[in-house]
Amino acid sequence: MNFIDTFVQNYFVLNRTEGMTDFMYFVTSIFDVTDVWSFLRFMIIVLCISVLIYFVRNAKYSLLFVVVLFVGAISSYFLKIFFDVSRPAMAVVSVVGQSFPSYHATVATLFFVMLIYIFDDHLMGIKRKIFNFLCILGIFLVAGSRIYLGVHWVSDVVGGMVLGILISYISIKIFQFYINK
Repeated sequence: MNFIDTFVQNYFVLNRTEGMTDFMYFVTSIFDVTDVWSFLRFMIIVLCISVLIYFVRNAKYSLLFVVVLFVGAISSYFLKIFFDVSRPAMAVVSVVGQSFPSYHATVATLFFVMLIYIFDDHLMGIKRKIFNFLCILGIFLVAGSRIYLGVHWVSDVVGGMVLGILISYISIKIFQFYINK
């Protein structure tokens, strides 16, 4: 994986543009929690989405959404400490801490996969396809932004996405077990 990591990293270092860098910085900042203001902004987004979920579905789904995001953030944090992987050297933005797995990729995957699950039977036809496409696009945009900005290796982002899918799957199965009792 090291060859792929360095190949992709070198490609983006040589091919960054100002406009694309600004766009990728905007995308990544949506899931950023590195300072007080970005943390508050993300918490407001999560609160607004969970209130929407509460009114469209119910409190159980709203709680599921919040708990899964929290579990994913905590899991990512502890796995970073456990794996202790250094970040790439040629980052566009300054980031501290370890690299694997990508917190942004983990949380974005959880965020959008849970939205797909929660709203799956409330959207029909083309609306459902568009919603699911936009959620999947969101996952790849956030994950890709981390690679583009040079703060993560490809393996960090893939690991974060896999972690997000795994936590989503387990959480949904547990939720379905208790909801159907």
